[in-house]
Amino acid sequence: MQLQNFQFTSGLDQAYPVIKFGLLVLMAFSSAMWRESRWPVIMALAAGIGLTAIGALFKIEHWTSGDEILLAGVALVAGSYAWWYRVKPQRCLLDHLKLAWVGAACASLAFLAVYPPMIRPLAGLAEALFWAMALLFVYERWMRKPKPAAPDA
Repeated sequence: MQLQNFQFTSGLDQAYPVIKFGLLVLMAFSSAMWRESRWPVIMALAAGIGLTAIGALFKIEHWTSGDEILLAGVALVAGSYAWWYRVKPQRCLLDHLKLAWVGAACASLAFLAVYPPMIRPLAGLAEALFWAMALLFVYERWMRKPKPAAPDA
């Protein structure tokens, strides 16, 4: 009788991706981008996300043209978000963090096709930026106390 190779994982190891994805979806759907942008920006962003997912599938399955599809999707996501950031009238720290996170995440995916040894540092940077962005979002959305109103003089 041979024992199977069993590895213990804590509940946090299993909950981490769910928590991260939940925060990402919450931030994405509560963003002003969906309410204030024009349809071409939203459609370009959605097409870029779709192309990135399809390119990742092609890379995983080792099908041809995976690199090109992935790079096109990443370029479309980065370009459409950068354009939206540029035309936004007022920017705050959260907007700067979002732009930096999109840039780091897109760069790590682009380097997947071009130079794979750079993936780990760029993915680490993207992870740190994501958590900075998520914590700031949670703080601004639910924890920050409103400023007291100025007394009438």
